[in-house]
Amino acid sequence: MLRAMIVDDELLSLKRLKKMLAESGEIETCDAFLNPVEAYEFVKANPIHIAFVDIFMPEMNGFQLSSLLHDLDASISDDYAILAFEMSALDYLKPVTAKTSKTLDKI
Repeated sequence: MLRAMIVDDELLSLKRLKKMLAESGEIETCDAFLNPVEAYEFVKANPIHIAFVDIFMPEMNGFQLSSLLHDLDASISDDYAILAFEMSALDYLKPVTAKTSKTLDKI
């Protein structure tokens, strides 16, 4: 099972994603943070497998946090996000709903 972390400065989005992950049955624990600095400090003492990180946050953006997490543990990779923006991605989709994720499972 995976240990996950969500970092998002929007409480509603954070709660929605946490609920979806809990319902998936794939996540052992899921810690959630509104503040990226607190999330980073948490990961220093509590290893995780995966992080769901908002890009636009006030104190530290998602790219900065992702880089710091990667420095702590190289297996926490941000390769997909980097590749997307290298290929001129302009934005990202948020939030993903439970209905959308069920549709994606069929693809």
